[in-house]
Amino acid sequence: MRILVIKPSSFGDIVHLFPALALMREKFPAAELDFVVNPEFAPLLDFSPFPVRRKIIFERRKLASWRFLPELCSLRRELRKEYYDVTIDFQGLFRSGYTAHLSRSKMRVGFAGSRERSAEIFYDRKIAVSPVHAVERYAALVKELFEIDSGVIQPDLPVNESARCTLPELPEKYIALLPGTRWESKRFPPEFFGNICREIRREHPEMAFVAAGSAGERAIAGKIGENVINMAGETTLPQLFELLRNACAVIGNDSGPLHAAAALKRPVFGFYGATDPVLTGPWGKNCRFYFADCECAGCLKRICPDGSYRCWQMDARKIAGEISDVCNREEQICGK
Repeated sequence: MRILVIKPSSFGDIVHLFPALALMREKFPAAELDFVVNPEFAPLLDFSPFPVRRKIIFERRKLASWRFLPELCSLRRELRKEYYDVTIDFQGLFRSGYTAHLSRSKMRVGFAGSRERSAEIFYDRKIAVSPVHAVERYAALVKELFEIDSGVIQPDLPVNESARCTLPELPEKYIALLPGTRWESKRFPPEFFGNICREIRREHPEMAFVAAGSAGERAIAGKIGENVINMAGETTLPQLFELLRNACAVIGNDSGPLHAAAALKRPVFGFYGATDPVLTGPWGKNCRFYFADCECAGCLKRICPDGSYRCWQMDARKIAGEISDVCNREEQICGK
């Protein structure tokens, strides 16, 4: 059996797909999986619980430029190198639906009520699911499509040995900090992270703090505090996964790496103001999130309309105490 999955982006959305891929792998252990993905997120697929045989690169920027026609022809050639038993579009946009249409597939499947309803004209089967958390939504589609009764769990993700061996030496015990994110409204101030770190150190003076993220987030990470090891921009994406895997806990804003930490089953503490953690927060029994207590919480605005950022007002001392409680559990220290 050959399956094609279309989910070009984003970081967190692809990680949210891993439990659904694990269900497919359990149902069809001998199946082959190909995956359509944006180039910047292709390394994520090395951690897929369902090994990806072929990464088909979706060059979204080229498809939106004057290079549209040659890039579309290239994508079509790649898609048509194989015949698929089923193609599943988890993205739900017109362009992803059309990508499914280009594939040689016996059946093309997507969500009923897709993000862009025009995507549905390309599906042979449309599956309606409840608007729950993204992880459960993707899994619900797979369970309905393949008649799977298994529960949804966070699967064990494979270790990238090359990334693990090339990762710079890290402290024995550390908490990973993720102070960056794309939206300004989701970016709790670095001083907030600094206050949490100072409070944790009162109870755990031996604990180190390592800030991680992209090169563009290095300046933000540098403002957390002088005792924080700033590794933002100094890791590849696979190395970032291995850095998070070995952390005692992970503290961060609503971002892709925060979801990666949840998928790696680390104790995760996420901060939410402009976005709703019930639908897109970190998923798993080791995850906690803090949602702003104000009338404008969950506004989905990239920039605060009145500039007040009331949703950033949280009790750093209380949060630090809860993180310290987790670190006191010996079995969760450094993944042991």
